[in-house]
Amino acid sequence: MPLIDEERANELVGEVRVAHEAVRDAVEREVSKGRSRLRASAKTRKSAATRGRIMESVRALMLERRAVDFQMSEVAERAGITKGALYYYFADRDELVEAVFDEELDLVVATIERTVAEAPSAREALRGLCREFSTQLQAGSPFALALTSEATVSHFDALSVVSTRFMRVVDVLAGQLERAKGEGVVREDVDARVAAVFLLGGFLMASLSAADFGLFADTDLLLDALYGLSVRGVGAER
Repeated sequence: MPLIDEERANELVGEVRVAHEAVRDAVEREVSKGRSRLRASAKTRKSAATRGRIMESVRALMLERRAVDFQMSEVAERAGITKGALYYYFADRDELVEAVFDEELDLVVATIERTVAEAPSAREALRGLCREFSTQLQAGSPFALALTSEATVSHFDALSVVSTRFMRVVDVLAGQLERAKGEGVVREDVDARVAAVFLLGGFLMASLSAADFGLFADTDLLLDALYGLSVRGVGAER
C-alpha cells in the first residue's frame, strides 16, 4: 500500500512548484533591484561628474575675466555639454555664481578649520587664520568675485550665507582666543566670543578690500598687518 495516495502526491508537487516559483520571483525581484541600484549609482556618478565639469568651467571663465559676465552658452561649450543639458543643472547664470560661491565658501571655512586644528599654539593658529583669509581671498579669486558681484547680491542673501558658515569659524576662533590667554598672547579680561566675531569680520573685510583695491601687493604684509591688529589692536600703549 503506497504511503500517500496519488491525489495527495499531486498536491505536494503543486505546493513545491508554487514555492519554487515564489523563490524564483523573489530572486528575480532582488536582481532587478540590484540592477536598478547600479544604474542609479552610475547615473548619479555621471551626474556628479557633469556638474563638476560645469563648475570648473565657470571658475575658469571667472578667473580669466576677473568678472562674472560669462554666458550660459560659453559654460556649456567649455563643459562639453549642450546648452539644454546645462539648464537641467542650473536655471541661469546667477544660480551658477551662487553655486560657485557656496563651494568656495565651504572650501575657505574647511581650510581655516584644518589650519587652526593643526597649529601647535594659539599664536600660530591666529597667524594661520590670517594667512588663509589673505590667500583664499586674493584679487580675482572665485570666492571674492562671487561675493562682490552684483549678480550674486541681487540673486540671494550672500551676507546671511556667509554669516551662517562663518559661525563655525567663530567657534573655532573663540576657542583659540581662550587658548591664547593661557599663552599670554590675549588678555584675560577679553570676551573670546565677542572678540572672535570682531576679528573675523575684520579679517574678511580687510582681505576682500585688499584683494579688490590692491591695497597689499605682498600677501605677507597683509598677513603681518592682520595678525598685529589681532593681538595688539590699534590703541596706544599706556
